[in-house]
Amino acid sequence: MQLRLPALPRHPAATLLALLPLVAVPAAQAGDTAPAPKRTSVGVAVVALKSPYAGYDTDTIPAPLISYEGRSFYFRGGAVGYRLVNQGGTELSATLSPYMMRFKHRDTDNPQLRQLSNRSLSGMAGLAWRHSADWGVVQASAEAEVTGHGGGIAADARYSYPLPVGKVRLIPGVGVNYASSKLNDYYFGVSQAEALRSGLARYEAGSGASPYMDVTVVMPLGTHWTGTASLRRSRLSDAVRDSPMTRGDHMDSAAVSLSYGF
Repeated sequence: MQLRLPALPRHPAATLLALLPLVAVPAAQAGDTAPAPKRTSVGVAVVALKSPYAGYDTDTIPAPLISYEGRSFYFRGGAVGYRLVNQGGTELSATLSPYMMRFKHRDTDNPQLRQLSNRSLSGMAGLAWRHSADWGVVQASAEAEVTGHGGGIAADARYSYPLPVGKVRLIPGVGVNYASSKLNDYYFGVSQAEALRSGLARYEAGSGASPYMDVTVVMPLGTHWTGTASLRRSRLSDAVRDSPMTRGDHMDSAAVSLSYGF
């Protein structure tokens, strides 16, 4: 038996829309006992993220979902990929993806953080690998920041195993993601100028790894409709946790979606 799952998030869980690729999963792709998969689906998701930044409320936003699986190209939850290898349960792709971590000083009620500069969304380019077998799905990726925000690299490795429960697919997973010092410093560092303005200590973030656990529930709602819900808990790396911009040692994110496949 070969399990066929779409690519799951390849960025740190701190990304605002980290769960969108999970909630975009059609039920048919959670196992080979389901009906034939749909090549295209559209829908809507609601994503909630408890930001690691101090003074931030839980950020809840609606987001459109569009997924497309072509012979070589695919579009999954905001990521665009081109398959370089696709055989024997193994897929290797070149990818372009959004790294949607961001900081807006007006969105925090912490008076010191309100003096800091904004951090914008980033674009990433790299490679993603995945192997599906009867014992589960293993995947890994490495991407570089390409939008001029200081550079840096993000990498991710994840294992998941779909469990059929009647018509429902329960997909638990564990993984770890890595962010280089340049990437972490852009989002969690405090420059000398910012330190003088805010009174925070100057901070230069190093690299770090963040382990996580997640679970996705996929429920077919007829021939075309699919409902999906996902939860993820991530432990912040020391580089992020030690930043004067952050509070706590973990972060939670959740998403629900409804999609129509055709």
